[in-house]
Amino acid sequence: MTRFQDVLERFPFEPAEKRTLLIRKTDYLHHIYPPDNAFTSDNNYLIVSTDTLLVGIYELAPGASFEPIDIHPGDEMYYILEGPVVQKSNYGQYVELQTDEGLLIPQETWHQGNNFSNHKVRVLFFIAPKAWGEDVPPKIFPAADDTKTFKGRKNSEIPSVAGRSGINPLPTTDDLGRFPVDGAAARIHPTNIYRIGDREKLVTLMGNDSPMLMKFTVSTDFAHMGEMIVPPGGGKGPRCSEPMSHQGDLVLYCMEGPITVNFPDRRDCLILEPEESIFIPAGVSYQLVNFDGHPVRAIFSIAPGL
Repeated sequence: MTRFQDVLERFPFEPAEKRTLLIRKTDYLHHIYPPDNAFTSDNNYLIVSTDTLLVGIYELAPGASFEPIDIHPGDEMYYILEGPVVQKSNYGQYVELQTDEGLLIPQETWHQGNNFSNHKVRVLFFIAPKAWGEDVPPKIFPAADDTKTFKGRKNSEIPSVAGRSGINPLPTTDDLGRFPVDGAAARIHPTNIYRIGDREKLVTLMGNDSPMLMKFTVSTDFAHMGEMIVPPGGGKGPRCSEPMSHQGDLVLYCMEGPITVNFPDRRDCLILEPEESIFIPAGVSYQLVNFDGHPVRAIFSIAPGL
């Protein structure tokens, strides 16, 4: 039996052995977190954990929340696969996130997810550059009373976070690397979490001759997360994105497929079905191909550079 805490930063391969790899749903490493108390746990599926990033899925049962309150030495990003989920920080900031919305949780910000619905919540999460310190889970964390709530007993003792930064209502490609906020500035006082609704996403196109739609939920100096959408129809052949590569490692999670991932330099390809993932190391050229009559869509997680 493999424990997730034993394979952190080396799943499904060692850092020195990174390679392009199709990761089927049955290959995800299932575990509950925290591992020592099922009564307060969420259901987890580890997809990739390397020296640059960690990507996985967590599920919250109806009416549940995970405990202890969580914290990471890297930025964490959410893409809501099935919502709604209510996320809180310990300074009294609460956001309700719907399906297809995103969230940025800056480094060292305490946070907790709550499911007030009658169905399971599913969240694709992405942490970079480092997901955990020496202790998994952390040994020291705030008690329930140390979080601001409506008429909370310790509200007066918890610092104010007045003057929070907002989101640029019309972001452009010039904002890549500092969206929805400047990452370095957000980490100085790690008290805020940032909701990115569908209308707030940074929308752009990749390519001119055969454009692919891209919707960024987060793009900071640490990491980048969002959607790649390839429409149907390509004239004489299938619709393809233009070949591209990244300065950092890439994980693609298929939402709507199938997606053919072509590697033109290798003259090779892989088929990505819904709920499957693919790891592509930094510098490897690839393109997404749509052979079907409907748009195909994948969630991307890239760290550190685009």
